[in-house]
Amino acid sequence: MNTSRPKTKLNAKTGLIVTSILSLVNAGVGTVIAVKENLPSVTLVFTTTTGKPALEDFLTGNGTALSPPLYLCIIALLLILLALQSKRPGMVGVVGLTILGVIFLLGEFAETSTYRVLNPVTFHLSVALVTLAAIVLALLMIVFGGVEIVQRRQAHRQGASGRDKQSP
Repeated sequence: MNTSRPKTKLNAKTGLIVTSILSLVNAGVGTVIAVKENLPSVTLVFTTTTGKPALEDFLTGNGTALSPPLYLCIIALLLILLALQSKRPGMVGVVGLTILGVIFLLGEFAETSTYRVLNPVTFHLSVALVTLAAIVLALLMIVFGGVEIVQRRQAHRQGASGRDKQSP
């Protein structure tokens, strides 16, 4: 009995787009929780805060303790739309989303609330879930984006070497 499984290839572009959409959904949930509990952004790098409430910080500042600022969410949405395209616009979207994944990950680790909610003494379930999801989703954006960039570069090189062999 020979059961052959079809070889599945990781579709990194789809993974990147789905992960980016989930990251935006998680940012929306984080924004709602942060506004409800007034959790503006306080980072380890810039220990001073703007003094604004969380909603105002989300709209015009550094974001909230649980989400990036609105302008980064809009940029992420535009990059998702670009990543859906083919050729160069798609590549710009993929690279942009990968870079945003790095920015989101750095933002999570710079945020003081990340360490506070993961501490057993000050643990807060909903905040911890949003924070952990943001970290995992940012890592997945980086991985899927990196794989897609490598796959596109390899395909581009193979196409270029195939054209070289055909020319007289």
